[in-house]
Amino acid sequence: MTNARELSQHGHVFRPGPFHRQRAYWLDGGLLHWRIGSDEGHVALADIASMRLNLAEGTGAAARCVLVESAGRVHKLSDIYWPRWTRQERPNWGRLQRRDASFRGLTFTLARRLKNANPDAVIQTGPGRGEWLVTCIVAALAVAIVIGGAALMVVHARFEPAAACFMALAAIYLPMLWPIIRSGGPKPLDPETLHNAAPPPDRVDW
Repeated sequence: MTNARELSQHGHVFRPGPFHRQRAYWLDGGLLHWRIGSDEGHVALADIASMRLNLAEGTGAAARCVLVESAGRVHKLSDIYWPRWTRQERPNWGRLQRRDASFRGLTFTLARRLKNANPDAVIQTGPGRGEWLVTCIVAALAVAIVIGGAALMVVHARFEPAAACFMALAAIYLPMLWPIIRSGGPKPLDPETLHNAAPPPDRVDW
C-alpha cells in the first residue's frame, strides 16, 4: 500500500509493466528506501557506486535511472506507471501513465546528494553503452535496407510494392533512433546542472 513517504517531494511510485509489481523509492536524508510489492529495504547513499540517468528526451521512450550498489545490487527506476486492477486505479486501467514530475524530483535530488555522500560514485547520463551500440547496428541495417533495396529496383528497372513497404518501415524508424545515436552513449553528469530543470507535468500517453 502506498504511504505518505512514497508520495513525498522526493518519493516516486512506478510500475514499469502490466505484469510488474508496484515499486516505490524515496529519500530520507542519507538513505534511499525502496518497496517492491511487499518487500522493503534501504541503502545508504554512501554505498551506491554508480548512477546512470537517461531522460530519453526527444525519443518518446521511458525515462530511466539505474543505480548500482557497492555490493552489486542493481536498482532500475522508470517514469512509467501501468495502473492496476484495483478499486482506485481501475478507471485508468490500460492507460499508460508517465510520472515525469515525481521521477525527476527523486532522481535529480538523488544525484546531488549522491555526489556529496560518495564523491567516488560514477554519475552518468544517457543510454547504456550496450543500448547505444545495438541502436547503431539497427540503424546501419535500416540504412542498408533502404539503399540496397532502392539500388536493386533501379538496376532491375522494376518497382516491387512489398519491398518498397519494407524499405519504408525501415526508414520510419531512423528518426526515432537518431537521438540515441547522437547522444554518443553514457557521458559524465554534473548533478549541479539539474538544479533548475523544470519537470513536466505527469501525463497519460494513451
